[in-house]
Amino acid sequence: MRRATKRWAVGAVVLVATLGGCSGTEQPGPVPGAAEAAERWTGGGVDSYAFSLTSSCGERLLVGSYRVTVTDGAVTAVEGLDEVGRRIAGEAQDLAAQVPTIDTLLDRVVDADASTVPEATFDDAGVPTAVTFDPSPGIDDEECYTVADVDPAA
Repeated sequence: MRRATKRWAVGAVVLVATLGGCSGTEQPGPVPGAAEAAERWTGGGVDSYAFSLTSSCGERLLVGSYRVTVTDGAVTAVEGLDEVGRRIAGEAQDLAAQVPTIDTLLDRVVDADASTVPEATFDDAGVPTAVTFDPSPGIDDEECYTVADVDPAA
């Protein structure tokens, strides 16, 4: 009988620990480092640039890898880099309206509550190198982005 009681107690502790990790008790507030990253990026004065964007997660149109050109703050060209990106770009979708600029990503991260942005990393220039948005945990609405190869000369 003692063995069954110990197993039950251990099982209860494991269950409580597991559920505690899913309780949604993340502290509300700003995403750490986001405001400073946005200041660094804005301080650089870059309005025209190109970058590589990989978009994943969630059920949405914009998935795949792309080379994005931004001119005067607006997306002006989107080229698919992988099979998925080339297919979506080839379907005559208006990807310029779907693809975020670096400024747009930074604005979203700065305006977001930390509990809805489980991942946000920034480089020395303020570029968000990896960002995950998850506005409603439990719903497949995540947006995951990685940004690389930023070329301000574009």
